[in-house]
Parts: sequence; structure tokens; C-alpha cells
Amino acid sequence: MTKKTLRLTFPEWQGGINPPYYAGSHILDLIAPKGNNLECAEVPVKTNFEEETPVTDEIAWKNELIEQQKMAYEICEMKDPDKIIILGGDCSVEQAPFDYLHGKYPENTAVIWIDAHPDFSRPADCPNEHAMVLGNLMGDGAPEFADMVKHPFRKEDVIYVGLAADHMETWEEEYQKEYQIKYLTPQQLDKNSDALLSWIQENGYQQVLIHWDLDVLSPDDFRSLLCAKPHIPPVSYAVGQMTLDQVIRILKDVSGIVNVAALGITEFLPWDIMRFQKKLGELDIFKK
Repeated sequence: MTKKTLRLTFPEWQGGINPPYYAGSHILDLIAPKGNNLECAEVPVKTNFEEETPVTDEIAWKNELIEQQKMAYEICEMKDPDKIIILGGDCSVEQAPFDYLHGKYPENTAVIWIDAHPDFSRPADCPNEHAMVLGNLMGDGAPEFADMVKHPFRKEDVIYVGLAADHMETWEEEYQKEYQIKYLTPQQLDKNSDALLSWIQENGYQQVLIHWDLDVLSPDDFRSLLCAKPHIPPVSYAVGQMTLDQVIRILKDVSGIVNVAALGITEFLPWDIMRFQKKLGELDIFKK
């Protein structure tokens, strides 16, 4: 029986309080392969980019994010796919698809979180909900978002890949001490994927859900990243250290031994394309 795959474009930007994530998702949709047997859908996302950011219960754009997550859940349930490709937007786009698939595969399912950051915080730490999404999926994080999760994950079934473990925020370090989520650094995966493959095999996982935040990549290797925005000073937050070739190798190696039921790609920011589009819009000849 042929597996049904949903290709879900989800240009959510409010979780990162950053409108360019919206354009990044649509550009990613344009360039990512569509294949022959994929069903495509898009989650409607509000585009009130110029409005002042509302903060409710310490979460920016909370009401909009709740509404959009509900629509993502509805699409997943209506389409009833066996696999999902998620083209984000910020990292908050993973909640509904990962939760839905965990309901379909409740046993022997792992989450591989490829990210420079742990995405495990609570509203009191910062207002950016995309930094809470993994916590939500584990029944923690932002309370109302966590309450939406019908099939929470155990911490033992989550592994970080490419985590900048030596550059976490204070609260992230505290949560890591509390939860003890396994992680593999860029250095541990520099030459091969063995450490990750061993973890999958030793635990007997039959399927994995993969989150790939592009910020795990080094700006020396890949430029379409938040930290590589032109004309900004060096950033203070953790910057990725992996190469595109390394991550693709990891994804290929993982798919060679286990069913990849989800692949979410997030935070694609091709600055030159977005800047060029905006500047061309200033020319009179395009306005006629």
C-alpha cells in the first residue's frame, strides 16, 4: 500500500516575531521538490506585518498563533497523511504535524531535533513562542499550546543534533539539567552519523520525526540564515556550526535505517531575494 505524503507549507512568522519568515516559507515552497505523489496544502497565516506586536500571557501574537495551530491540526486530520513534509516559517510550525503523527505512530517513534538551539523555554523566559515548541510537544513549554498536544513525547525519545551546547541561554541550561535530553554536537557528527544511528538502533525506533532548523548551519557555509542578515553587527545568540553537506548526509543515513515520517524545514531567510523583491517594488515601471 502506497504511503500518503502531505507537503504542508506553513508560513508562520509570529512565533519568531519576524515577518521575513513568511516570505522565506513561500520561497522554500517554490524551490523544494514536489514529487509525483505528494498532496500539497498551505496553512493560512495572517499577514498583518506592520501592526504593533500584541503580547498576551507573556506570549507575542498568542491569539493568532493559537488560531493558526488549530488550522494546521485540522488540515492534518482532514488529509490523514502517513508522512508530512513541513515547509516553515518559524519553528512553531512543527507542533501540529508532529503531534498528529505521534498519534498515528504512538510506539517506537523518536524526534530528531536538528537545531543550534534547544527550543525548550517557557513564556516567562522570552515571548517568542517558536522557542517553546519542543517543550509544548513534551507537555511543558507554553501552557495553552501544550494543552493542544494530544500525544506528548517522552524526553527519552528526543535527541538534539547540532546543538550549540556551550552557548545556551541560562534558562535553557536549567531545563537541560532538569530534562537531560540527549544531544549530539556538531563535532560528534563531523565525519559520520554513527552516534545518531546507534542511538536509533539501540532504542529500537521504527520511525522518526525530523525537525531541521536551518540555523544549525554555519553562516560560513550557508547564508540564508537569520544571523546572516546583511549590515547587522555580530549576533549574541548561538550560531550554527554544521555544513549543508553534513546535514544532508545525516538525513540520508537516517532514512537508510528507519522510516522518516516527518521532515520539517524552518527559518529559511534568503535575504538577497527578499531585499531585491522589495526594492524592485519601489520602481515606477513595475507599478503601471
